[in-house]
Amino acid sequence: MNIYRLFAALLAIVGAAIPSTAADLAPLRVDGPNIVANGRPICLRGLNWGWWHLSGTRYTEDDMKRQAQWGANVARLAFSYRDVEAAGQPGVWNEAGFAKIDQVVQWGARYGVYVILDMHETPGGQNGALYDDGGGNRLWSDAACQKRFIALWQEIARRYRNHPEVAAYELLNEPDTIEPTAARLTELSSRTIDAIRLVDPNKIVVVCGDKKSGPLMLNDAMYISKPNLLYTMHFYDGGGDRWLHNLTNGPGISGTQNWTLLTHTFTAPHDATGLHIMFRSADNKGVAWFDDVRLTDASGHILAADGFDTGSGSFQAEHGPRSPMTYDRTVGHDRPGSLRVSGTTSYNGWAGPKITIQPGASYTLSVWVKLEGATGDTYLTAAFIGDYVVPKEQLRPLLQPSIDFSRKHNVPVWVGEFGCEACTLDNGQVNWVSDCIALFDEAKLNWTYWNYRETTNPNSMALQAEHKDGSDFPLNEPLLAVLRNGWALNAAKPR
Repeated sequence: MNIYRLFAALLAIVGAAIPSTAADLAPLRVDGPNIVANGRPICLRGLNWGWWHLSGTRYTEDDMKRQAQWGANVARLAFSYRDVEAAGQPGVWNEAGFAKIDQVVQWGARYGVYVILDMHETPGGQNGALYDDGGGNRLWSDAACQKRFIALWQEIARRYRNHPEVAAYELLNEPDTIEPTAARLTELSSRTIDAIRLVDPNKIVVVCGDKKSGPLMLNDAMYISKPNLLYTMHFYDGGGDRWLHNLTNGPGISGTQNWTLLTHTFTAPHDATGLHIMFRSADNKGVAWFDDVRLTDASGHILAADGFDTGSGSFQAEHGPRSPMTYDRTVGHDRPGSLRVSGTTSYNGWAGPKITIQPGASYTLSVWVKLEGATGDTYLTAAFIGDYVVPKEQLRPLLQPSIDFSRKHNVPVWVGEFGCEACTLDNGQVNWVSDCIALFDEAKLNWTYWNYRETTNPNSMALQAEHKDGSDFPLNEPLLAVLRNGWALNAAKPR
């Protein structure tokens, strides 16, 4: 055997160990209301790869392989501008970050799954959420942030223009210009599309409506008269949680006080299935610290507790901007580490994750508070949450504005996110997701479920919840079953 035959034999052995790839993915383009591949309509139905590199959530090649085996044909990769721009150096690229995106794109090509690149966090922030560049929402008013944003997309397009497995560039996630019209959004989107087209004239570009991209935001005001655009909206209506009321809205304490224990003993409302613990400090020109929170049931069993010794844990600012809320590693009740609030206007504070409770059961909630020149009102409370899942026929009119938009303008629409928490009663999650998928297919809408993985708990929307250490909770098998029924349509009928 000569050296060339030996090398070929070795390649064959190595190749046998690598999962076989699907046929090469064809480039996608928009043709009227359809997305087409090689002239044939295709419907994109898949999963969000949300919180990728955010919140410590981990994805691997095996996740791409699994979703391909389940029948999903697209992954929406939610990345941050920080993944592609060098820290503090606009115009300088984060090559290590790009290498990780390259890896996901390669996995997609290997297993026959398209990847949509979603800039989930922009320079300056685009919607005021805390994950979004600290909640500043400066993209709409800061020319330097807009320049960086456009330059980033030109560089992304330069790198992925010859990769058909990259289905599309999604400019923005859930923007909120805080304007009465969509003019700021459509103007920036149009400029960015033009810049991308100078580098990559062929790739689909995804655009969305204002005010967090709800179904009502696909309207004439945000239509952009340019070819090869895919319009997206997010659909969470009619499924999941609804706020009932708060345990209390004060009065609380003020002034200067050393560590003081605030306590509430209460009975959960008859329609409450969960609560969010909240530390509020309204109109406070001074400082308040919160530490050693605890929620127990009537038997004394601890449902939630955090001493904030190493960080803010799962608590985050109740609403942005985050600047009045910081983690203080030097001050604490019995050891250093606490949640600090200062300089608030109106109400603000820290909010915890949803905790499952039983309607009619008794609970005790407590936290230690320290004040220094605190004005206004500082208090402990909780927001009660109830399940809210509406039947299919009530979902239909909620989707209709987006369907009408698609038909009027002869453009395709993609439900970029939809999801429902697993803790809903009476198979609420499965029923709601199943109804949504049926309605999406009926209206010929593309879709990706939020979310594949999430560092959270099994009661969340995630198909695969994981612990903070990266280990997995059990896969949400009932949710997977209903999603696989939807993905089966990818093979059964291209459109």
